[in-house]
Amino acid sequence: MRRSNAVFAPARRVSLPFAVVVIFAALLAAGCGSRGLGKVKGKVTVGGVPVTSGNIMFYPAEGPGAVGDIGPDGTYTLRTHKAGDGAMIGAHKVAIHATTVGPGSIQEPKSLEDELRGSPANTGKILVPGKVTWLVPEQYSTPEQSPLTAEVKSGQNTIDFDIPKQ
Repeated sequence: MRRSNAVFAPARRVSLPFAVVVIFAALLAAGCGSRGLGKVKGKVTVGGVPVTSGNIMFYPAEGPGAVGDIGPDGTYTLRTHKAGDGAMIGAHKVAIHATTVGPGSIQEPKSLEDELRGSPANTGKILVPGKVTWLVPEQYSTPEQSPLTAEVKSGQNTIDFDIPKQ
């Protein structure tokens, strides 16, 4: 006698209204492509001089935020789900995080605390991190502190930011 491990269930008929609701919910969860997004590009400068690296973030009141890398010429293009798709249509708080870090150095410990911390290689020396320099003033780096805002519209948007030199 041959045994089968297969389990057969009777076929179930799915009602048309149920299928429509399931398809609508799936499309809504997927975001229906790029509907509700406006393409955004622009330039970030400080006192008219391009910022050469960093990130710019757009925070809408509701929905996912958008981010863009700032290129060497100060330009950026926002992405929410995929490269270049833009940001949610509507009002946004904007934050810019742009820093450089100078070279670190290896030094003799200057205190007992430094000496006790030691170094991973047990060389008796410690790594001193490099100096952080803000290319855009630190106050612009979080949406809570930044005074920057932007309005994203349907279609193409060019939104430039010129931060006052401090």
